[in-house]
Formats: sequence, C-alpha cells, structure tokens
Amino acid sequence: MDARDLFPRPKAVHPRPGRFTAPPGSVVHCPPDAVEAGRAVAAFTGLPLRPDGAPGRIVAGADRDSRGAPPPDHTDAYVVETRPDRIELAAHDARGLLYAAGALAAVGPGCGRLVDFPDLALRGVHLDLKGPMPSLDLLHDVLGRLGRWKINTLLVEYEDKFPYGAGLGVTSPHALTKGQLRGLLEDAARLGIDVVPLVQCLGHLEYTLCRPAHAHLAEDDRRQQLCPLHPGSLRLFTTMLDEVLAAHPRASLVHIGGDEPWSLGTCQRCRAYVAEHGRPRLYSQYVARAARSVVERGRRPVVWDDVLYAERDPAMVDELPPETVLMAWEYAAHRDRTGHVRWGNPPAIVASAALRRDPEALPELPPDARLVDLESLPADEQRLLRAVKYDADDLGGHPLPWARALTARGRRLIGASGLRGCDGENVCFPLWGRRIANAAVWARQARALGAAGVVSTAWAAYSTVSPPSEPLASAWPSLAAAAELYWNADATGDDIDRLLGPVAAGLRQAEAGVTRREPHYLRSAEALFMEHGEEVLALCARHATLELETETACRTAAWHADARADGRTRADPALDAARRRSEQEVGRLVNAWVRWREAFTATLSDQYAGKGAEAVAAAKATDPLRRLLALAADLTADPAAVSTADPTAEAAPDPPVGAADAHTEGDAR
Repeated sequence: MDARDLFPRPKAVHPRPGRFTAPPGSVVHCPPDAVEAGRAVAAFTGLPLRPDGAPGRIVAGADRDSRGAPPPDHTDAYVVETRPDRIELAAHDARGLLYAAGALAAVGPGCGRLVDFPDLALRGVHLDLKGPMPSLDLLHDVLGRLGRWKINTLLVEYEDKFPYGAGLGVTSPHALTKGQLRGLLEDAARLGIDVVPLVQCLGHLEYTLCRPAHAHLAEDDRRQQLCPLHPGSLRLFTTMLDEVLAAHPRASLVHIGGDEPWSLGTCQRCRAYVAEHGRPRLYSQYVARAARSVVERGRRPVVWDDVLYAERDPAMVDELPPETVLMAWEYAAHRDRTGHVRWGNPPAIVASAALRRDPEALPELPPDARLVDLESLPADEQRLLRAVKYDADDLGGHPLPWARALTARGRRLIGASGLRGCDGENVCFPLWGRRIANAAVWARQARALGAAGVVSTAWAAYSTVSPPSEPLASAWPSLAAAAELYWNADATGDDIDRLLGPVAAGLRQAEAGVTRREPHYLRSAEALFMEHGEEVLALCARHATLELETETACRTAAWHADARADGRTRADPALDAARRRSEQEVGRLVNAWVRWREAFTATLSDQYAGKGAEAVAAAKATDPLRRLLALAADLTADPAAVSTADPTAEAAPDPPVGAADAHTEGDAR
C-alpha cells in the first residue's frame, strides 16, 4: 500500500505484506446509493459489480460480510483495508465511499489499512460567472478537479449566466442552457460536490438594474443595488430565487449575497428612513426579509458578513433568522497575528497608534489603506475591537476578528479565503504565495473556531461593470494548495512544495519578481514554467516582465517627449540619438505586448466561450499599449509607423515565451 500519489495526503497509512488477489467467485458488493464508488472499485479490481452491499461498506471478495472497523467519526471520513483475499471500504455515506475508492486506486492492490478524514467538514470553491463566460468544457474540468481533490462544495455565482425565463429579461446570450446546467449539476452530484447557488438580494445587481424593466428598482443612478424600501425589490429577488431553487432541488444552502451595497441609504425614501432609524437597521430589516423567504422555501440562507463591521454594528446579525449562515471573508490575512483590522464605511484600517509609528509592525497593510488609530475611536467601538481583535492588549492581533465575533454570537460560520481576484483589479495572475498563505490561515482558524468550513473565493471580476480578473487557470496551484490545507490544516510550506513540485519554485520566483520589481526573477520563473509545460503560468510571468520594462521605458520616453516638444532635441544631436533609442524601445515593447496578447488569447481559447479569451487578453494588455502608443506619438514625427505594431518593424524582435530576454541598450542601437 503506497500512498505517495494520494492527494490530499491521508491521515494514516499502515502497509502490510502481500497483494490482493481475488478468490474465485469474487464480486464487488456496494450499497445501492454508492454505485458510482462501486463502479470505480469494480474497474480497479476487474470484478463484476453487485449493488447489494450494506450501507457505508463496499466489499470486493467472495462474500459481502463486513469485517473491518468503522471509519472515524468525522464528515467524509473513510477507511480502506486491503487483504490478500478481500478489499473493504468503509465510510459514513456515498461521498466518503467515493473518496475511499479514489484512495484505493491511488495506493494500489498492496495490502494494508488506510484511515483518512478531513480537518474541515465543508471544503469549498467559488465559481463566479461574471464577465466572459467560461467554456462548458472548462466548467466540467473544474468539477473533475474538485472531485479528485476532495472539494465537496461549489458556490456558484451565476449572475446573468443562469437560464432565467424570458419574462425576467436578464439572461446573457452566453448563459447556460437548461440542459447544460442540468448536466453540470448531475456531474457535481456524481462527484460528491454540493452546489450552493448564489442569488443576490441587494447589491451587485448591475446586470439586472441596467435593464429598462428593472431600472426603477435601483437605489440610485449607479444601478448597483436594489432600493431596500421599494416593494418591488423583494419581489424581484424572490422571483429569481424561485427559478434558481427549481433548478437546484438538492441544494440545502442558498447564498443571498448582501455584500457591498455601495448606495445604501441614498434614495429619497431611504434617506428619510435612515434619518429616523439608522442605516444598519435599513440593511438588516431588508436582508432579514430576504433570508426569511429562503427559510420559508425549506433552505438555509447564507449572507456575507462585511456590512456588519462596515456599519460598525456586528449586533445587526441578531436580526437575521436563526437559520442564517454567515460567510466571513478576509483576504489580506497571511499569518496568524496581524495588527490591523477593517472597520467602518467607507472602510478604514484600524491599528493601535503604537503600531502606526512602527511600519515593520504592519507588514500586510494594504497600499491604499486609510489608517485610523484605535485609540481615536469611540469607547464602545474600542471595547468591541479589543475584545475580538486584541487579547489582553496583545497588539499582535487575531487575524480573523469578525469570524471570531460571529462565532461568539452563536452563529454558524463558513469562512471565505481569497483564491482569485483578490490582488488588485484587472491583474494578470494572483500572488500565489499570499493566496496560499491566506488559505492556510483560514484552515487553521476555521478548525479552531469550530466553523463549518472554508470556501476559496475566485472572483471573475469585481463587478459586472469591471474588467475581468486573472483567468482561473492561473489560480490552479493556489486551488490545489487550498484543497490540501482544508483536508490537512497543519500542512506546512514544505508539504505544499512537495504537492506542487517544481512549479512551486517558479511561483516563488514570479512573486519575488513582482514584489521586488526585479525582472530576472520573472524570467527565471518563465523558463521554469515552460520547462514543465505550464504555458499559462509562463505567460503570466512574461506579462509581469513586460509591465516592469514598460514602466521603465515610459519614464524615459516621457522625458524625451518633453524635450522634443520644447525643441531641445533639434539643437542637441546626442539628445536626438537618445530619443531615437527610446523610440525604438517603445516600438519593441508595443510589438512585444501585441505578441503577448495573441499568445495569451490562443492559450486561453478553449477556456472561454465566444470571444472571451480575446477579451481577457485584451484587458490585460490595454493599459500598457495605450501608454506606449501615446508616447510613440509624442516621440516620432510619424506616429503611425509605431502604432501599427508591425512585427517586422525596425525594433528588435521579442524572444519567445520561456526564452531569456537578451535585450540590452546595445541591441537598441
């Protein structure tokens, strides 16, 4: 029994001498509700399948009698026991047996006993369908990966990609058909994945409120959220909810959003309500009604937690129905002690004045943070923050104070780590080290807090009207690491490195190149990724290299453009020669970006529907190309010569992806 290829890593493996050899008359006995797992065991052993086994047991042998010990008392726990004459799998349910069958295939027919269980009962990933639509093949591939990696929950944010009825008028031309959706849900059920649909009840509804039929429900001209006091708002939500629930009869949880209602309290009727009752109550009363509508339909509502502390009143949660599950998100925590905390609306970063005077004490502070001293807050707010964040004035600080606060109020909690779309708007790839470290913090803390589990969010865009985030393919390493961490919360950095193999070194080099602004790390990462067939990751590293080169070239070119505009260049031949070199470098980079965009489009072509790959690649190259072309027009008497981005132009050709960039100042000459 060899468990080296089993992922996530099993808790315990006890090899024994010998190998399984089926005695005459052997069959695979499986319970009727675990035929999928039974088929996998039958394929592994070459024995016929007979769905007549006892609940929670699969036996491959001459009889179906169960002789092994039961699995541990954990969700999704399982046992695999292989003897020379029989194989026995034990679990609490069909999903556990499916995991056991996968483990059997990984460890082989060698004799021994394997006992395994996860540290987190709920291990989830978020599928966000904003923006360019993923291809149907990619969606099925996602499900296959999640099943193999023992991810048991998929939170699906459909937006306008759900096949709503024509009467609602909110469905995208690229939406799933009812048949495609049914096929995906059947695939998920076969793989033991629970699908949690997300139907927004308040904010993030641009795709709906931009339609003339629903525009009157918007809180303001931003059309980002519903007016919570308009009688039609809840009717629209429940109409959408009923259509989604009809397509998800197995879903016990339904996420209703509730996050980031940017325009809350701005319309005339809401301003009057807020003046009398306050903005927190405006929010909690409406979301409580939306949550009750889910409870009335026999499901449990899930709500994001951010408005609770944005409105400086976590007690708002008490107004939600007791069945409500809170999903607490925190993407910036990368270690078990952090000195700052998000608080208020607009959001501020609160930290003790002592930490503010010591920049080294706040290593994870967001670059655009608006700092507020803890000691400057009202006394009641200070007491709350000290209670959930700083134990006995320990300024190290708990990394997930709001998860801690909600747990203390007796609420069922699901954590949300950041997998994709958390490192800046319209970036090309996640900062893998930060994403993996964030998942690690959540895994450990969720286990300690007794949370149901953790979902890794993977935002396709910040909103319907925002540019697309990095492609999902760039986040596969982070997702694999998160799957390991949610099963084994104490997995170390060395464990993750062994899991990811040589790619782990490339991820570290690429992140070092971005954070230290040193291209040689990125070129090294690009070469390593190409060596191991990771073309998407190689193109991500190339993108970061080009961004650094573009920033340097633009600073120099802007200075030369000013000199040319002032007439200094005409009077100074040396300065004019330097301008021409700058012009050539700008031309080289224009051509390099065009080639990168074409390569990225081609590599992602099977991962998006329609022209989605082209749209994502264009979004990642638009800003540098616009800057470069604008400078080209200022640098040259004939701007069209550069703006055509002709690969045969005088500028030096760009090296292929994976090759070291040998461009030097001498090449430009």
